[in-house]
Amino acid sequence: MDTVETIIAHLRSLIPAWQSAQNIQAERVAGLTNANYRLTVDGERFGLRVSGQNTERLGINRAHEAAALHAAAAAGIGPQVVAFLPPEGHLLTRWIDGRHWDVSEYRTPENVRLLTETVRRIHALPPSGATFSPFRRVESYLETARKFNVPLPPGFDGFLETMRAVEADQTSDPSGWLHFCHNDLVCVNYLFIEPERSIKVLDWEFSGLGDIYYDLATVVYTHDSNGPIPPELEEVMLECYFGQVTALQRRRLAGMKFMLMLFTGMWGLAQHGMVLSGLIPAVEGFDYLEFAEYLFAHDIPQTAGLTGFENL
Repeated sequence: MDTVETIIAHLRSLIPAWQSAQNIQAERVAGLTNANYRLTVDGERFGLRVSGQNTERLGINRAHEAAALHAAAAAGIGPQVVAFLPPEGHLLTRWIDGRHWDVSEYRTPENVRLLTETVRRIHALPPSGATFSPFRRVESYLETARKFNVPLPPGFDGFLETMRAVEADQTSDPSGWLHFCHNDLVCVNYLFIEPERSIKVLDWEFSGLGDIYYDLATVVYTHDSNGPIPPELEEVMLECYFGQVTALQRRRLAGMKFMLMLFTGMWGLAQHGMVLSGLIPAVEGFDYLEFAEYLFAHDIPQTAGLTGFENL
């Protein structure tokens, strides 16, 4: 696995302005699947994403991600790409001077609308070549979990039945729900740029042609550890996105909120299995299995009950 030092050395050889740099500093900032760093090169700041191991098992295609990143940057809603290093997919972007909203700051009509308007702009981007189906990803993560003997939670077959009912409801929806989507709009994956009151979106690994209601579900659960936004703000989101809100839209959103939670729980089980097998390292201070078990005991049953399909 490449170290941050070897990646920086490679970047220095590729970027002419770096070849004469006198001072390059790297500061680790965050990351679960990947390791992220803030680089300061003679006073100029960049973001470096060091890609994690075996990310293809999570359905991540780095070439498709690069296409999405370039389109998002051109549209003014993503960071400027400085370098992309295949085949690993290490990524260097310009540093964005922004900040994350805390829960109370986000939970206002004004900021819910701003994030929703940003989602509309994402959905207008061109296809990147990738597709994203939470149904197929759940099946893939289930295969990974079983391969590495990760025990499944109680009542799991019932969750799969609800998933099939939600997928059937999606299939029968005649509206234009298939667009390019980000699919991972958790609060750490976007930054608020205060002077211009805009949002820049990060981490396009899961982006691809998918269901707009899945992105809207992530707007509802963007601060996922604090639960969903209240119903009145969910209505603000739907009105901002659609104008007039219908029963179909509310039902489809409920289905995708369940799929968001189920996808996230299965992601945790798959990651836990890969840690057990030695395919990826453990993350200090974060337990994938504990995370998944909490979702299967709380959020997944709760959102299943909102779909209206849980007893089918």
